Amino acid sequence: MSVAGQAGGSVGSNRAGANRRSRQGARYDRPVTQADKELERLFASDYLDRLDSRSLDEVRTMRAECQEAETIVSYLRRVVQGRLDVVHSFLDHRHSGQSVGDLDAVVEDLSAIIGSGPARPSGYGRLPSQMSPDMEKVDLTREIDEVLDAETIGQLPTMTESDLRAIAERLTVIEKRISDQRRMLHERIDALQAQIVSRYKTGEATVDGLLVSTPAKPGNKPEPENN
Repeated sequence: MSVAGQAGGSVGSNRAGANRRSRQGARYDRPVTQADKELERLFASDYLDRLDSRSLDEVRTMRAECQEAETIVSYLRRVVQGRLDVVHSFLDHRHSGQSVGDLDAVVEDLSAIIGSGPARPSGYGRLPSQMSPDMEKVDLTREIDEVLDAETIGQLPTMTESDLRAIAERLTVIEKRISDQRRMLHERIDALQAQIVSRYKTGEATVDGLLVSTPAKPGNKPEPENN
């Protein structure tokens, strides 16, 4: 679906319009990130098989890697929700008949916009285990950026309502998928946590190791068990 070009007929504007049309095209191919590859492994149908026969350290490691993935997914969920709120703010201006105004005005109101966006499901009822993921994973937001990056945000005031809706629809699809992934990770974390707790209840694990957990990757700090 095409996106309206900016006012004027300069070559630069035409090129920007072509780039936007490419991003909004119907034959959009979703980029595959390292996070996607890791989630594919964690969501494998046999990932939780034979937990009873695994060592306690192995179960802890599985829990830690699921927690790390949940942190990344929760971060992406916040990012896509924030950008979706920005697009909806422009749509709301169109519906109210008010002038959209310049980008500076939107940026000034950004925190309020993000906090008062359209209603969403409340989520799975918990906070992410960390505040933000390892930002060295530079491709984390690639899919979201291809729909609405900083350059395209600057072009939102010149877009038609249909173009804004097209972007909002794609962001909504991404948000739903990410929210489903987050729910699935919580289910895995709960299953692994229940397995760890059962080891202590049955005496298979000792209290001496209660405050020690094996990190999924070197450099992670140990986390206490949650009984």
